[in-house]
Amino acid sequence: MTDAATETATDPGTDAVPAYLATYGADLLARLNTDFADSVLLVGRVLGERPDATSTHMVALDGRGVDAVAVDDDGEHPFRVDFDEEVTDPLLFTSALLGMVVRAREISGEEGTTTAEREVAEMGAIRTFVTAVVAVEDVHPHLRQITFGGGDLDTFEPNGPDAFVYVLLPPPGRTELTVDQSFSWEAVPAMPEAERPVGAYYTVRRWRPETGDLDALFVLHGDSGPASAWASRAQVGDPVALWGPRTSWDPPADTDHFVLVADETGLPAVAGVLDLLPPETSIQVVAEVGTDAERQELPDHPGATVTWVSRDGAEAGTATDLLVDAVRALEWTGAHPYVFGGGESRSLTKIRRLVRDERGCPREAVSLVAYWRHSDDTAPVDPEA
Repeated sequence: MTDAATETATDPGTDAVPAYLATYGADLLARLNTDFADSVLLVGRVLGERPDATSTHMVALDGRGVDAVAVDDDGEHPFRVDFDEEVTDPLLFTSALLGMVVRAREISGEEGTTTAEREVAEMGAIRTFVTAVVAVEDVHPHLRQITFGGGDLDTFEPNGPDAFVYVLLPPPGRTELTVDQSFSWEAVPAMPEAERPVGAYYTVRRWRPETGDLDALFVLHGDSGPASAWASRAQVGDPVALWGPRTSWDPPADTDHFVLVADETGLPAVAGVLDLLPPETSIQVVAEVGTDAERQELPDHPGATVTWVSRDGAEAGTATDLLVDAVRALEWTGAHPYVFGGGESRSLTKIRRLVRDERGCPREAVSLVAYWRHSDDTAPVDPEA
């Protein structure tokens, strides 16, 4: 995963939370309702006081809490749950939302765990590596490869072809890290605002265990986010911390064909998959770029066909049907495809609907991650997206 979808700002001089929610709030709600449906249901049954609820959807989110609707045999029941503390920094939303689930579990007294609770346990085991920039290379004017090495990075181990890390950077106006190997998201709320790191998720493009360094590709989009702004000025020796790795790659065992879909932000993950899959694997890649000159180099896989689509210089996120039309035109092979990739939210939402409704792919055979959301996207949240 890479780029702006999870990029956060902690500039005390800006109202970061409303700006973050205006851009990414819909994606956050959609992920909660889809990937953590059992956890959201627990919140509805307990904190929404609807013990017989069969489903719950979160419909709105602000810095103080969430609005949701619980559904039972008597119909729909709107309710609101406030966070334990108001969220004043986008970095703290995950902790606040997971805190709701923990509170619901404690009140219920029920045994068992939901998806969110299991993820909390898994996140607690994720490491933080303190390292530094060792090389910077411009692939083209809008794409920069940054290599990290040194520190304790020689003990890093990727956990999937799309292994991604959260690049933790110094707070705005600072040059030194304010976190170390003991970093945890649970500790962030207690940190003074001026000490909180900024950053974003990025995919590991190459990991070299023999030298203990790794490459990540940064799409440059000016100073619209702290990670992009940092990447555009990064120099050898700049300190960073990497929290991870994590992965969204999970094809069912019976998968016999792969459809890989991405814009510029998702292509590093696609490249990692092409590196991993055996040469006899059947693969179709659909890749969107700004211009033909901005195509990223992909591994030469004998079983893969690549369809490039260009926006002909149009702004990223404005030609949302390009990828959709290209995926629709594919002639798939195999009875059990796995659709994987990442990119702009609206494009991936349309592709998700296409492969589920028109191609009949089950939910577990689709992993399309919204890495970012265009600023003019004000569409309401689709709970099934």
